[in-house]
Amino acid sequence: DMPVPDVQLKLHGLVVGFFRSLARYATHHPRRVLGIATVITLVAAPGVAWLKLRTDGHALVSQHAPEVVYDKAIREQFGIEDDIVVLIRSGNADGIFNPGTVQLVRDLTAAFRKLPGINPANVMSLATEPSFRFRPGRLVNQTLLEPPLNTKAELDLLRDDLRRIELYNSTLVSTNGNATVILIGTPPGSNRTRLYQDVLDIDRKSTRL
Repeated sequence: DMPVPDVQLKLHGLVVGFFRSLARYATHHPRRVLGIATVITLVAAPGVAWLKLRTDGHALVSQHAPEVVYDKAIREQFGIEDDIVVLIRSGNADGIFNPGTVQLVRDLTAAFRKLPGINPANVMSLATEPSFRFRPGRLVNQTLLEPPLNTKAELDLLRDDLRRIELYNSTLVSTNGNATVILIGTPPGSNRTRLYQDVLDIDRKSTRL
């Protein structure tokens, strides 16, 4: 009853032996190996232009698969989009609860909501989520980061709000309070590679400020 493990061991030994021999050959004949690699690269180069980068997981399965069709219907009905996650980690002793980090979240959120093709309603961060308080003279909730939080008392109030709400713990805010995220919904059919680059550009600009 032991032939299968024996076959697996023999196959494993053959694979290991092949790569070991390949490494020895490359060590003893480096120029020849580099030459072969160059030829293979040149032969493959014309086909590179035909390659298309797909960052959507649906690209891996048939668009007519029942699971994909059902998933698409749910997404369209509820406006669900895949998210790009922008992580903001603070080295401050108070974690993200300091004026600089809080203002960065506000600024980045505002910039991401202006990206071409993005639905502003599908950009989510602490700067978009409602707090317990109303805007002066209006029956509209302030966001968690509204107005700009500068004093320790205001930042402590934010910390307390998050503790009371709990919903954002481990979603928008890490459990240790040292990091927070901004979620950017990517519309179906959008150029995700371009969108990702736009997000990086905004992030780099904010870092230089």
